[in-house]
This record gives sequence, structure tokens and C-alpha cells, in this order.
Amino acid sequence: MDFLTVLLASEQVQTAIITVIGLVLTFIINRAAGAFTAATGIQIEASHRDALHEAIRSAVESALRHNAKTGFSTMKAHVVQHLRESVPDALKALTPGDGVIDRLIDRYVGEALNRMGEPK
Repeated sequence: MDFLTVLLASEQVQTAIITVIGLVLTFIINRAAGAFTAATGIQIEASHRDALHEAIRSAVESALRHNAKTGFSTMKAHVVQHLRESVPDALKALTPGDGVIDRLIDRYVGEALNRMGEPK
């Protein structure tokens, strides 16, 4: 027991113990911060994605209400303009390519036409 008391009383041992405890705490804090950042980043991305989908859906429905025979290029121009005005942050954060927007427009046109009882 005297050996342990003498060992723990040593300034070098105390410095080493404090250093190890500091490294362990730094590691734990970094992991927790990384997990928090990932979780909030995922939530923010999900909210942008939901906003983008909702904006595309509403733009498609609006275009169909005004002219059900709208061509795809006109529909796309209408949707893109609506996205720029209604969800610019989502567009900036997600930066979907033309192919992605085209597929989403096609999907929501099909859903809207099915609800309206018209073939795609």
C-alpha cells in the first residue's frame, strides 16, 4: 500500500494520469459532437428534402389545374420556377440535378393524374 501511495504522490505519475484522463475526455467529447452534428445534419437534410418534394408536388398540381395538357418542358419550367421562389434553401442545400427533378416531376404528374382519374 505504501508503494501505491508513493507512486500516486509522484508528480510525473499525476501528470501522466491527468494527461490520459484529458485524452479520454477529448475523445468522448469529439465522438458526442460528431454524433450530434450527424444527427442534426440528417434532420436538416430531411426537412429540405420534404420541402422540395412538397414544392414539386404543389407546382405539378398547379400546372395541371391550369392546363392539364401541359408538355413536359413547360411543366418542368413551371416547377423549377416554383422551386426557386418557394424553397431556395432546399435547392441550395440539396442541389438536385435535372435528372432528379425530371423523375420527381414525372412521379408527381403520375400521382396527380391517377387522383384525377386520367391515364398518364
